[in-house]
Amino acid sequence: MREDLAGANLPNFETGGIEERTSSFDSIPSFDSTSTIQSQEESKPANDDSIESYGMHIIQTMVANGVPPTPYNYKIYFEKLLENKSQDFKNSAIQFLQTELIPSEKQASLENKVLKAQSRMINTLRLVSALFSNFQLLQNILKKHEKEIDSVQNANILQNIITLFERELKKIGEISTKQLKDIKTAYDQTTNVIEDITQEIICDSRYNIYNQRFLENKIQMECQDSAIDKHKSSLLLLKITKNLEKKVTSEKNAVLINKTITKILQKTANRSDILAYYGEGIFGILLNHRDKESAKRFANNLSEKIVETNVYLGDEELSLSICSGICEIDEQSKAREILKNTLEALKKASNSNLSFVVHGEK
Repeated sequence: MREDLAGANLPNFETGGIEERTSSFDSIPSFDSTSTIQSQEESKPANDDSIESYGMHIIQTMVANGVPPTPYNYKIYFEKLLENKSQDFKNSAIQFLQTELIPSEKQASLENKVLKAQSRMINTLRLVSALFSNFQLLQNILKKHEKEIDSVQNANILQNIITLFERELKKIGEISTKQLKDIKTAYDQTTNVIEDITQEIICDSRYNIYNQRFLENKIQMECQDSAIDKHKSSLLLLKITKNLEKKVTSEKNAVLINKTITKILQKTANRSDILAYYGEGIFGILLNHRDKESAKRFANNLSEKIVETNVYLGDEELSLSICSGICEIDEQSKAREILKNTLEALKKASNSNLSFVVHGEK
């Protein structure tokens, strides 16, 4: 199960991974304007477009740039260097990425919780069924004694019927009381398991991308990783502009616009980047190994693609527009501060009607 209880149709977007990093690397370059990926064409055999040759090229480039060849970093470079390849080669290479989408231990734990919840639900339904059977039995007893009373003329016999009925009613009542307690216990256990599952869900079911909780966890991990190997990444938060917001008069239209933006984001971001819905109309992108200069270029490119997109709300055609807030992540960064600073940059961009604002820049 890839994300969670509601993510059966979740598209392939990378969750990252755990990698071993050594503290001996004092300075690791990022995908920025001052430390770009070297082409290393002299080390690549001519006219060799095999995946094996491409793999060697990736390792050579990482070593040349001083980047530890960990699985996580390798995956980022694997995707980044594809930008200069033909579309046929890109399609072939991406197939290798898709085959690596295997369940993690965390996902296995989630599946176990889902199975446990299913078992609890089955038990609850079984108890409800037994209780229903007892009420049916009580109904039959009432009908039986009703017929007996209609034909009885003797007061003693009538008293015996009433006494027997009271005894039967008490017995059924005791059993039903116990069953009701069991149902409540089973219900509470089921809701607790379901609550545990919701805490593990990492996707937003409406937009079919990661959710706020997952993004915040990844930001925390990225800050920790950056403190180890000194690389830089960036967080970008975006929303539609205020001018566009004024034209969106219903929740249905807002969702339609956000879904359109989601599709553009999925096409624009790298698979190693973390794309999430942060809530309240805000989307977040964690740009791995990209400093603020690279994030600026990404924001410009994204804005251009979104501006070129129109949506129809009834008979009205609207041009989309967004504003973004950017904050760079380095070895000194703290997750809470990164989120706070990025939200402030987004607010400033929105109020000033700017394409983007970078935290710390005027």
